[in-house]
Amino acid sequence: MITNVFGRRGLLAIFVLLLINTLNVLDRVLPFVLVDAIRKDLRLTDSEIGLMTGVGFGLIYAVAALPLARVADRHSARVVLSLTLAFWSLMTALSGFAQNFMHLLLARGGVAAAEAGSAPAGHALVARAFPAERRALVLAIVSLGFPLGSMLGLMLGGWIADVANWRAAFFFVGAPGLLVALMAWFLLPEPGKVVLADNAEPAPFWDTLKFLFGRRSYRHMAMAGSLYTIAGFGITVWSPAFLMRTYHMTAGEVGMQLGLATGIGGLIGLFASGWISDWLGGRDIRWRQWVPAIAMALGAVSAFAAISVPGVGLAILFLAFVQGLGYAYLAPTFAAVQSLVADDARATASAVLLFCMNLLGPTIGPFLVGSISDRMAPSVGELSLQYALLVVPVLFAWAALHFALAGRALPGDMPRAQPAANRDDGEIAHA
Repeated sequence: MITNVFGRRGLLAIFVLLLINTLNVLDRVLPFVLVDAIRKDLRLTDSEIGLMTGVGFGLIYAVAALPLARVADRHSARVVLSLTLAFWSLMTALSGFAQNFMHLLLARGGVAAAEAGSAPAGHALVARAFPAERRALVLAIVSLGFPLGSMLGLMLGGWIADVANWRAAFFFVGAPGLLVALMAWFLLPEPGKVVLADNAEPAPFWDTLKFLFGRRSYRHMAMAGSLYTIAGFGITVWSPAFLMRTYHMTAGEVGMQLGLATGIGGLIGLFASGWISDWLGGRDIRWRQWVPAIAMALGAVSAFAAISVPGVGLAILFLAFVQGLGYAYLAPTFAAVQSLVADDARATASAVLLFCMNLLGPTIGPFLVGSISDRMAPSVGELSLQYALLVVPVLFAWAALHFALAGRALPGDMPRAQPAANRDDGEIAHA
């Protein structure tokens, strides 16, 4: 029984964290299926859409993640999760009132600032509450919220846009987060503040940063994750518009078909990667990064096929493969990161990696594809977006190389990991 593996309190924590991750991604993905409706209503260019969904979101997310992670490390991950969820849900609803590009940019910036605290705090809570041999699986389960949120964001957003308008979609999606924030406040465990040996002070931020980037495996994980997020955000933001322009689909049709296909693909990819990396990683730790490397290589092939194949059915099928293979890095990579650091740096280690990924990924990816599309539009017309998306498989292949190098470096870095702080590892996992 699964309750024998995680315990009732552990299962409750996993369920709430799954809900939080689902809303995190749902609120982030929602504008993607509304791109053409927003663009026409507010008279925006593809470059401005790329700035709003990419640079404006990514820069704020990257910067805000670091201080929120320090708060989660030194004080309460539960409080950070609860308060940030309430704030980004409110800002999602306010996005529906936007009257111009600047209004929407500010609202989405508020969403980004709050969502930045979710992943580092959640990773820290998992690392403190569950033993190392179960972390990749636990992270894989709670990370199922990413494909679920993506699927719901596309399906709900497209359906609401068709029956009402894009503004109603923001109102409808933002409200449930306030209820889940209350659930997180009252139901998530508080594993306790980190207790360091000999009353030592937590490591200063710059010392932690120096330690992390002194590990070759961490450097390669940061590079691989950044390259993936550039590619991933590029194709995730623009694939709905690509399908609408290439195959003349409505927002509702794209939301239902693409959302369902990529949601199922992401669920399979995430769970399988967590289970496989724990299984193979127990025999050889290098597999914790070789699994993402193989997935990224296959993702490059799938991305090229999705952009190039004739027929909407095949395009959506390969986009589902892209989603599932892309998500395969999440659980193995962040589980590996948590094993490199002491307890007082759990959230910080995740936040620094997320900083690298979000400083480049959502910042560059959507804007890069959008700007290439704008430049090519005068010569190729609506095919410009299809050509612009060809940058994605190249970035996937580059990321695969760095994941492979990270795996090769892991055995040498693990013995030099910081000594763990005094704690009862897995204190709620067996409760």
